[in-house]
Amino acid sequence: MLTQYLDELIDFVALETVTGNEQANRAAVNYLFARLQKLGFDVQVKGEARTDQPLLVARYGDSGGAPLVLYNHYDVERVRPQEDWQSPPFQLTERDGRLWGRGVADNKAVLLARLSVIESRVARGEALPSMLWLIQGEEEVGAPLAHELFPDELAPFKNSLCIEETGYYRDGAPLIFQKGEAITTGNGESLVASLNSMLYDGKARVETRTLSKFGPCPLIENLPGGSLYLGFGPNDYSARIHRDNESISLELLEQYFTLFDRFLTWCSKLTRALETPCAA
Repeated sequence: MLTQYLDELIDFVALETVTGNEQANRAAVNYLFARLQKLGFDVQVKGEARTDQPLLVARYGDSGGAPLVLYNHYDVERVRPQEDWQSPPFQLTERDGRLWGRGVADNKAVLLARLSVIESRVARGEALPSMLWLIQGEEEVGAPLAHELFPDELAPFKNSLCIEETGYYRDGAPLIFQKGEAITTGNGESLVASLNSMLYDGKARVETRTLSKFGPCPLIENLPGGSLYLGFGPNDYSARIHRDNESISLELLEQYFTLFDRFLTWCSKLTRALETPCAA
């Protein structure tokens, strides 16, 4: 899987999905649309008349509600003249155990990893939870379309797990971010404790906070009532997001495939076990 994934990531990073690059943004949207639709998602592209970086709204399973909400974005920060890259920013490069390139940590590597894991599960005939997947294209320019559309898109999905675009390791230890209701499983265990046990054998550090952002986030600002916001992922504090020589650890990224697959298994079992998905 990893070899094919890296080939796909090379092509995805090569797309300069910055504001004003209509050709690259259209290519990214078409690419994501086709892969999601092939997996059985009902996909809508919203805002094409207003921006060259529209929003993808993808639904899987029960259209009346989703216990799982995923968030990602395909746009990247512009490369500024003062940046000093050791390799071309839109050419994915592997060195020193890391992958280098604009947008590889924020957020293209995780976005494609999630797609790849879901594709593998579908190919194996394994269960997926019903989900709403919001993939926006304007995060790096203030997300005007998402701020307008997310309230209506998210409002119906009460008592959901809302999963951030990525997460972090600090000093080699994983972090899990949480914000929202103290949702519990059927036996009274908190979902965060259950997830920590499933993913990291209980060794992750749990922080009550959100992923640090460079401006207001339309997901965080519009969390559905009764929902739990969570973040976990393969980034670390060497990623240099929004700066030159942005990178991601290849080892942590490879581990993320297993972690996200475990997460989907955990979520599928959880929603089957609860009378109301993820109910408080």
